[in-house]
Amino acid sequence: MAKIHNGFINKELTNTFKDTGLNNFDLATTKVYKGIKPMWTLLGFESDDSDVPTENIYWKNIIPSDYSFLNKSGITVKDGDNPLSGSRTPRTPYTEFNVNENDEQIWDDGYLYPILPKLNKYGVFVGDVNTENSYGVDTAAITDLNDSDSNLILNIDFDQTSTDDIIDKTNYNQIQYNQDYEVSLDDDFRVTTDTFNIPDSIEKNNNEQAF
Repeated sequence: MAKIHNGFINKELTNTFKDTGLNNFDLATTKVYKGIKPMWTLLGFESDDSDVPTENIYWKNIIPSDYSFLNKSGITVKDGDNPLSGSRTPRTPYTEFNVNENDEQIWDDGYLYPILPKLNKYGVFVGDVNTENSYGVDTAAITDLNDSDSNLILNIDFDQTSTDDIIDKTNYNQIQYNQDYEVSLDDDFRVTTDTFNIPDSIEKNNNEQAF
């Protein structure tokens, strides 16, 4: 296999996942295919319309990170009634969320994902979401651990106990797990490894996986 890492680290990405809870997980699938495999097929969408940025169902048509439910149609917020009336305590100003149950409740600016159930006037999700094909199918290549694509030339099997046991299911490659280590010079001024490496355990609980 060709070298795919140049040894340089983008410092701007350091600690990207520091406060997200995603700093200790095992990647579920690592694959390489011959030729080009479009993203819409990897994700399991029904047609290549999901690869066209101008189409509403484009796979990357996801709301910005600063969006909230207030960025959906039919959902508004206004100042509450007089805080001095009624039995509400403490008697401080407040805001009210108003939900129009008859509205389609679509995202602003034409965004589609995530597709969520509608909210009722109490702020509770009601109804179902089409999960069969609106997000791709369950057998999509990106999460299919038993992918049998004839163009697949690397398919790492992480269903093992430790990193010393991982294999390539295609049998085209031998996998060697490398860790960081210290080096020094021996008595003959030759570079030698100073670190005793032990294999890492692999998480096998599906609830702890990346998908």
